Formats: sequence, structure tokens, C-alpha cells
Amino acid sequence: MKKLLKTGAAAILITGVAAGCAFNSVQKPQDSSQTAGAGSAKTITLTMWAGTGFKDIEGYDSKNYGDWEKQKAAEFQKLHPNVTVKVESVPFSDIEQKVNVAVAGNNPPDILYDNIPIRISKHARNSVLEELDDVVKDDKADWKEAFLNMGTINGKLYALPLGSVPQVVFLNKTIFEKKGVAMPKNRSWTWNEMKDALKKVADKNTYGIAYFAKNEQADQLMVNNLLAAGAKWANQDFTQYTVNGPEGVEALNFMLSLQEEGLVAPGTVTMDVTANFELFKQGKLAVLNHTSPVYGDLEAGKKNGAVEPSVEAYGIIPVMKEGVKPQITVTGENGYAIFKQTDTEKKKAAVEFVKFLTQPDNIKAINKATYGISARKSGTYEINNKDASEVFELLNKLEIVDLGKNKAYFSSLRKAFYPEMQAAFLKAKSPKQALDDFVKNANELAARK
Repeated sequence: MKKLLKTGAAAILITGVAAGCAFNSVQKPQDSSQTAGAGSAKTITLTMWAGTGFKDIEGYDSKNYGDWEKQKAAEFQKLHPNVTVKVESVPFSDIEQKVNVAVAGNNPPDILYDNIPIRISKHARNSVLEELDDVVKDDKADWKEAFLNMGTINGKLYALPLGSVPQVVFLNKTIFEKKGVAMPKNRSWTWNEMKDALKKVADKNTYGIAYFAKNEQADQLMVNNLLAAGAKWANQDFTQYTVNGPEGVEALNFMLSLQEEGLVAPGTVTMDVTANFELFKQGKLAVLNHTSPVYGDLEAGKKNGAVEPSVEAYGIIPVMKEGVKPQITVTGENGYAIFKQTDTEKKKAAVEFVKFLTQPDNIKAINKATYGISARKSGTYEINNKDASEVFELLNKLEIVDLGKNKAYFSSLRKAFYPEMQAAFLKAKSPKQALDDFVKNANELAARK
């Protein structure tokens, strides 16, 4: 278990213990023999596939995913006129299959931005990625060790994280005030307190809460709901999964009880995390299970008309059964990797571009847009949103659940998880049977060498 980050009361300074010297690979003159493109006439084209991790970056016209990366590619080309970077934005829901097919066909992108512990780590184990020590060697002290460890596989750095985002439960304050329902004291609820509130706010025009089991996206949120009665996901070394114990079954039964009482938005088995958020943005959902980037998405959405103006987010910590210590999951451990290069000049160019993208100012801007935790100590920023500031102060005190995302089989485990959630919500299986079947599959995956 680990703690989230240190915060202030009025505005949260998201940083490390001390800031190191920031290395700027493109703003300082360099030896042309060491810098790709400097004094070289060779034309180099790099391809980059970027997962949909962030948009609305301060100082950039970046309303859509991929806009920021394309503008950074243009900036890089001005500094390296012989290098062209072609950026393609790929939804996270599609990127794993797209990359797998490309790798199988020996035609992957040169640079990938994707989730590190779940997907990029697999390519590292398959020896198709370049080592990235050259990216960080001049300013390694400025990178937080936990984040570098995240991208280190078998003792070598293959991926460079930008940050991560914590779980937050959001209430539409407007709905609660309209119904005369008090907001949770100290930004926390127990199961019974939440259930009582949902009964008061849900009506024919408003859903209480939504669960989603269409696919494995954001499954860590559903997992934390299963742990809300005190269940453990797995043992310490992830050789045995244990979420099918009495506490896990009790938690799944609780979720199903909310559905039976009409407090859950319909269609859990066809609902994904995006549709879940859309209901909240439209003012049709009282309680949203999501992550901290919601704050930024709502702010941007109100400006461009994508969010109902009356929606006002009020963040609280994850909801647990009475007497159970709250905990959180994190996600968004995304970052860059470079696929193996046979052309040394092209490899140099790819390394320089990743250096460029991971400068402190860029990492700061990305995490500020997503309300994330920066991977670099010098990526310091303040959270000026009062609501976010207050809830982050509480989240900082909670333990983070380690789901074993860096295990080689974790991608397969995720695919085994959501069908069992579907079966439970469709009542095709009892909660006990659904969790037993998942744990059986999970333990078989863990036992494979």
C-alpha cells in the first residue's frame, strides 16, 4: 500500500519532495552528432499512436484528444526541420487491439502513448521496445522513483509515465439541493447513508447511481466497489485471488440491491465508463463513480456546451460499508514507449521527441489538465478548484489498492472480470457464483509460468 500525495488546505501543490534540475533537450544547443536532425539532411518520419488520455491543455487549442500531441509535433519539427512526426489519436478502448495487430505484423508505431502497467509492460516483456535510459539519464533525480519503477520491467526502463489519477466519487450538488438532501459530512458516506440519499434524489428524470460492465475499461472502479465491505482483491504476491470471500459477495449483493430498488441507471451490462459520465454531464445522474479528471472535463464542457450548466460537482471519497476503512484505486498510469528501431538516426529522433514531450512544463500542463499526480518533482502545480482541493486533501490520507496491474497476465484477468459482472447484474449467476468463477479464472492465470 502507498499514500497518494501531500496537499495543502486551500490549494494543493502536487509535487515531489524536492525538484531536481530540469533537462531541456531542445532549448539548449547540442552537439549535432548527438542530436537527431541537427545539421543532418536525412529526412526522418516518426509515427506516434496516442491513447485518449488528455485534452484541453492550458495554452493550447486542444479541445479534442490528440490536438496537443499534434501541436507539440509541429513545435518539434521547427526545432528539427528534417523530422516529421505523424500523430494518430486512438481511443483507449481500441488501442490495445490495434497495437497488438501492428506488432504481430511487424509494423508498430515508432512511439506509443498508452497505459504502462496493463499494456505497454507486455510489449516490454516481449522484447519489442527500446530501453529509455537515454531519455532520463541527465535528469533522473527529478523523476519520482515510484513512477520510474512503474515503467521498469526486469530491471530496465522501457516506459516513461507522466502521472496517474485517483478515484473520486462525484455528486451533482444541484440535484441534492433541489431535493433538499444534505451533502455528505466530511465528504464521506457509508453504504446506508448513500442508499438513503439515493432514495430521496432518484425519480423518473434522475438516476441515482450507475454501474458499468460493458468492457474492462475503468474496471478498477468496479473492483473498489467489490472491496467496500472489507474484501481483499488478492494476497500480497498475487498468487491467490480472494475477492470471492463473504465480504466480496456482500458488496456485490449491495450493488444488486440498489438495482432492484430502481436506484441504478438501467443497462449496466451495456454501460461503459463514457456513457456513465455522459449521464452525469447531462444532469441525469446524481452520483458518479469516476476519477479526478472529471473536474477538468466538466470545466471544459461548460465552456463548449458539452455539459449541462446546472451540473455542479461535489467530490467525496469512495463509499464503504459501515466500519470499513476507505481506500482508493488509481488509474491513468499512462506514458511513452519507443518500439525497436533498426535505424540509429530514427531512434535518436524518437528519443529526442520523447524527451521533448516529457519536459517539466509539459508534464505539469498535462497533469494540471487531468488533476493528476505528476511523475516529475518539478512538475509542480496548484489545484485552484476549491472542491478538488478539499477532496484531494482527504484522498491523500487513504491507502491505494494494489491491483497487480504489472503482472504479465493482468490484461487477460481484466477480460475475465467484466463478463462475470455482467452475469451477476443479469441474474444469470448468483453473486457468489460470479465471483467464484472469476477467482477460478484469475488463479489459473496466476499459476501459469
